[in-house]
Amino acid sequence: MNRQSKLSEMMMAFFVSTACITILEGTMGMLFFPDEKLTYHAFFAPPIMGLCSVLFGFVTWSKRELTIKETLLRRGIHLLLIECLVFGLNYVEGIIFPFKVAISLILGIAVVFVAVYVVLWVNDSRSAKRFNKKLREYQKKVI
Repeated sequence: MNRQSKLSEMMMAFFVSTACITILEGTMGMLFFPDEKLTYHAFFAPPIMGLCSVLFGFVTWSKRELTIKETLLRRGIHLLLIECLVFGLNYVEGIIFPFKVAISLILGIAVVFVAVYVVLWVNDSRSAKRFNKKLREYQKKVI
């Protein structure tokens, strides 16, 4: 994968992550903290978390083709890093979640993580189909 396509994939992951994180934060807030009032600085949390999540994605990068087991292990480490980031930043801010909220947050983060990879896979799949279609058209012209 060249640098431009890697950068494009990272930007796509950032924007999808940010959108999903915003939805997760809004849902969790409405369910568990409906009376909590937020300030404008709260708008920066999803993009910061999205950026950190994308940067943590470097644990999945490799110069060689990874086996399925290696890919899953690295994605598991990536998810664990994101989970630690969320809980660690909240702990630093003095926020400790009740058990029910913590479990919901853990599951929500995992759902966002999977959703981001699904969106990236769908995008890659669509691009590959378009490329293959163009390749077949080109081959018909040449042959």
